[in-house]
Amino acid sequence: MSALPIWKCEFQPDTTPEATPLDNLTVGAPFLLNCRGDIEVTWIKDFPLGVRFAKPEEAYSLQILKTEHLGPQEARFQVTAYKAGPHKPEYMRVVQMQGPGAGELGFEVAKPEWTVKSVLKPNQPNQPYPPFGPWGISLPMWLWLVVVFAVAAVAYAAIRKVRKMNQRSKMLADLARHKTPLSPLHQFYRDTRNLRRKLHGAKQVEELGELSRDLNREFRLYVLRQFQIPTLDWTDGQIVRDLRRRHKKVYRVAGDHVRKTLRELTRLQAQQPVLFKDVEQMQRMSLETVERIDRASIEPKGVRK
Repeated sequence: MSALPIWKCEFQPDTTPEATPLDNLTVGAPFLLNCRGDIEVTWIKDFPLGVRFAKPEEAYSLQILKTEHLGPQEARFQVTAYKAGPHKPEYMRVVQMQGPGAGELGFEVAKPEWTVKSVLKPNQPNQPYPPFGPWGISLPMWLWLVVVFAVAAVAYAAIRKVRKMNQRSKMLADLARHKTPLSPLHQFYRDTRNLRRKLHGAKQVEELGELSRDLNREFRLYVLRQFQIPTLDWTDGQIVRDLRRRHKKVYRVAGDHVRKTLRELTRLQAQQPVLFKDVEQMQRMSLETVERIDRASIEPKGVRK
């Protein structure tokens, strides 16, 4: 065992109001151990401390509960004893165990003395605790958490369903408001021709921004008319997921193009400044996507149900 510096220590009552006097200590009662020495100890920060004795049977005669101060030449601990009787070990060591082969880091106290009284009456044999009960068994915390999460999930699902129903009702109102005698495809052709004429006549950046917003709206109106998806209220991801769920054939052929067109139209809204070539490019991309959708659509053209 490695040589350790010798420090001097003294026991003191705990600082709490209900502290036990040193001359009346009992098993488990907290008290203080104040130590100091001339030879410094370089402690390892946040490393666990333990108490070692000369004999194995002296283990738990003193146990550190809390380190209140740990300095190079002084330390203060809150300790307790788990064995009754007078204790006079040959030495005790307050150490940090650094692992196999690395030795101990700490200090040694020569011949400390303290006495712990037994809570049992003299000559009273140890008795097992009598049975307790009956006890009321409370539900474990994890079960309460499961119940809370289940209720929250049901509430979320109900709110989401109501919200989607409201969005679809609003979508049907939008569909009726934007209803035309033309098919969705030919209405989009007509709208984009008008937009293209405005694009070539645009003279200011503000006009290009307005045209990019018009193009985004016309494409979403086409998808709304063609598939009855509330595109004016849903996110791009929700639109694509609904297309994949309810129109599988169209999604296989044109799903990626729809996703890309929606994404690029959304990006164009946030672009500053909006450039002529970008609006023109998005007009061509939107038209190609609409034509791809029309070729893949399994529903007849004309008036929708």
